Amino acid sequence: MVSHRRRRSTKPLALASSILALSCSHLISAAEAARLSDYVDLLIGTEGPTPGSGIAGGNTFPGAARPWQMAKVGIDTSYMGLGDLAIDCNAGYSPLGNVTGVSMMHVTGTGGNPTYGLISQMPLLGTLSSVNLADNNTYSQNRSLVSETAAVGVFSTTLLDGIKIDVTASNHTGIIRYTFPSSSLSTSNVSTFETMGTTASTTSQMNANDAHIFIDLTHVLPAQNPTTQSYTQQFIRGDLHVRPGSSSNSSTSSSSYYGSVTYAGGWVNAEEAKYFFCANFSVPSGSKLVPTNAYVQPVGFNRVEGAGTLSWPFDLFAPASDRPLVQSSMDIRSGPGNRMGLGALFSWAQTTTEGSALGNATAVLESRVGISHMSVESACGYIEREIPSTTTFEDVVEQVKQDWESNVLSAVEVVDDGSETSQNSTLKKMLYTALYQTALMPTDKTGENPIWTSNESYPYYDDHYTLWDTYRTLLPLYHLLFTNTYSRVVRGLINIFSFEGFLPAGRAANWNGRVQGGTHADLVLGDAFVKSVLSPVAPSSNNNATSTNITTTGLGELGDIDWDEAYRAMVKDAEVLPVRNADSVAFDGATKEGRGALDDYLHLKYITRNHTRSISRGLEYPQDDFALWAVAKGLNRSAEAQARYLDRAGWWENQWNPEGNTSLAVNGSESANTTFTGFAGPRNADGSFNFTNYNPVVCIPSCGWGDDIYEARVWETSFTAAPHDMSRVIHLMGGDEAFVRRLDASFIPGLADAGTGDANNDAGTALFNPGNEPSFPMPFLYNYVPGHHWKTVNQTRAVVDAFYSDARDGYPGNTDAGALPSWLVWNLLGVYPVAGQALYLLGAPRFSSLRVKLFAGTGLERTLVIRADGLAEDRVYPQRVTLDGVALDRAWLSHGELVGAEELVFEMGSEPVAWDVGERPWSLSGWS
Repeated sequence: MVSHRRRRSTKPLALASSILALSCSHLISAAEAARLSDYVDLLIGTEGPTPGSGIAGGNTFPGAARPWQMAKVGIDTSYMGLGDLAIDCNAGYSPLGNVTGVSMMHVTGTGGNPTYGLISQMPLLGTLSSVNLADNNTYSQNRSLVSETAAVGVFSTTLLDGIKIDVTASNHTGIIRYTFPSSSLSTSNVSTFETMGTTASTTSQMNANDAHIFIDLTHVLPAQNPTTQSYTQQFIRGDLHVRPGSSSNSSTSSSSYYGSVTYAGGWVNAEEAKYFFCANFSVPSGSKLVPTNAYVQPVGFNRVEGAGTLSWPFDLFAPASDRPLVQSSMDIRSGPGNRMGLGALFSWAQTTTEGSALGNATAVLESRVGISHMSVESACGYIEREIPSTTTFEDVVEQVKQDWESNVLSAVEVVDDGSETSQNSTLKKMLYTALYQTALMPTDKTGENPIWTSNESYPYYDDHYTLWDTYRTLLPLYHLLFTNTYSRVVRGLINIFSFEGFLPAGRAANWNGRVQGGTHADLVLGDAFVKSVLSPVAPSSNNNATSTNITTTGLGELGDIDWDEAYRAMVKDAEVLPVRNADSVAFDGATKEGRGALDDYLHLKYITRNHTRSISRGLEYPQDDFALWAVAKGLNRSAEAQARYLDRAGWWENQWNPEGNTSLAVNGSESANTTFTGFAGPRNADGSFNFTNYNPVVCIPSCGWGDDIYEARVWETSFTAAPHDMSRVIHLMGGDEAFVRRLDASFIPGLADAGTGDANNDAGTALFNPGNEPSFPMPFLYNYVPGHHWKTVNQTRAVVDAFYSDARDGYPGNTDAGALPSWLVWNLLGVYPVAGQALYLLGAPRFSSLRVKLFAGTGLERTLVIRADGLAEDRVYPQRVTLDGVALDRAWLSHGELVGAEELVFEMGSEPVAWDVGERPWSLSGWS
């Protein structure tokens, strides 16, 4: 979901010198880091490979949030990149961007068109003589990165004019604390505030120390890319009401506001999304701020001290040049047709009476903000329940930390056994920051669905952004670690189908979209079913799809799921062509929901170039059909239904071009053969394969919405053409030896530099792309060839060491709603899930001892100990692997084996050993 090419040089960390080294800089004593939250660095992933730039970075959200909750409070920025082109700031934050506001809603790690950055405030200082409130270019400003901090529960930054901003958050609310610079006041520093050709008539003085908060309902995170501005977020209509402060505040009451606002566009191209808000300001005891009317044109007799509303002609990309007039009117509204922006200005003067309670920081203002999709009453009610005036800013920060530690971070315990890895803070920062970043999205909006009634019986999660990114590693991690939450997520997906007609492939702002390839909610449901209920295949590799053996794999850990309704939802995806929504970036449209190329697929059993992304969809639809077959068989649906979807699970081969080939210069590697034959390929309606502008290792012209393949080269996509039938994939690539040679070539630096075009989220110069989800399984695929697990260990360690770190650029591209962080967590644990199957491939742990808490919140909680005995810098290869003391001879485990065990032990040594000579993982076609 990204659009920037990233080339990171391979950093030979090897954890030999920088991660496993026992330097003082890497160690944190128990006294220094008594809490797991101390190991979380929210600035990891906020920067790209170019220092100071967010381009091609992780796009991680460093603001304040609670796990999976709606309020994600942080700064929004505007950043100019190369060629004076503005850059999309998808999470609001950018390392050097000018702050344009502090808003209540964000996503994390995403690419494409930005979403959210809504319900904002912007602090301003001084007389506003050079400020046009209709144009944020006149008041946005940079900040000092030296003083900027991002910790669990609190984000702090200081603007260049000296305004300090601290934010914290609860579920639907946030507290924003502003500390304005305080200095001696001068009554001679008076200016005139000119607005839209009118001079504000006031007897109040304007001063260089005056403090302001500007509320701009038109504020969003816009799409800066000219090719996607057609579906940028933008303001449609709203209403805004200012009122005197609430008498319930224990601190000095100031003022408040509430209202609603509707936006359209963004990543999902939503038609409309409405939000309600409620906020108040309070001046803590000891602060020397008092309301001033110097900036408000009086209109009538009803007014709020120090506050006014304003409107202006609105154009997102052409701000009004005239400065809008701030009037004392308490209520203002804008309809969808008049293109008028709405805002409010709240102003305070600094008194000359020094306060004592706050020491030197005496110009302090706090704002408590609530948001809701349902009503103003709900938004205001959230403030009273979640952050009442009796709860301090510091109280909320502590509550947030406890929430994260209890419900997310404690899922994995690094046991202090005295070894190097157990005491290494770099590895711990990587682990616990990644765990944190897996639990920001999707967003729990139960009770906050304006389309249908959601409650604990019908939970609802929004911001699946997108399932194309998260089905492989993020949601399988939820299954093991955050099981009760995951059960609610799965039920939420089914509820979306039940009330809206289709499962989402992606979703945000209560709107389905966009479908990048297949309908991967099907794979999510299938994965949950075969792990928690019944697997329609025995774990033995000797069984193929015709086996009638039904193996109970889970413990029923996912409760209260209506699997019959889940099956109906999956069948809808598989059989019903959705309404074709027009889309400016895909000529065939149909990107909202469902399988838009189903017409080709059902008629031809492959997808032609008459549809965009035909290779991706031609491979991914059968994967989804495999999941549907698994559920159909597990639920004992009709033999006809089982046969239908079993047959369709093999249609990916119809998208396979046996003559597709590429020649690579692999000098210096063990891969003697430079020609590789057999790849997925685009097909024409007459059945022929297209070879024009076709190169398996190059994206021509790109790998985007309108191309043959989406966000991946043909090379990497071919490896994961059928995770459910790796025996056929290996056969079509020439057998075991040729398959291993091709895998080896995937990790050779430099081979991805030949030709033009790029796969999105590129990192490094090898054909394996660590920043791209289709490449995620590739280092683990050696496990399908007996005796080659040691190569999985080599490659997974090399990828983590070269592309992941505890620095601001610690991810190899957009983290995609937790996808990359979850991949890192799996690698640190030494286990990797195969989505849609009750199967895990083994790697090797990066810690010597871990305690992993399984099935949280289900009543079936248990602990799995994972050990790497003898792990050291020069001892990284498993010599022997045991499960509850029984030696394994295969580099994989079934779900039932993993969750039913107490201890998984890797005995480590310095040299590779082919211990994995037993049976291979299950494959649909079986193994000959």
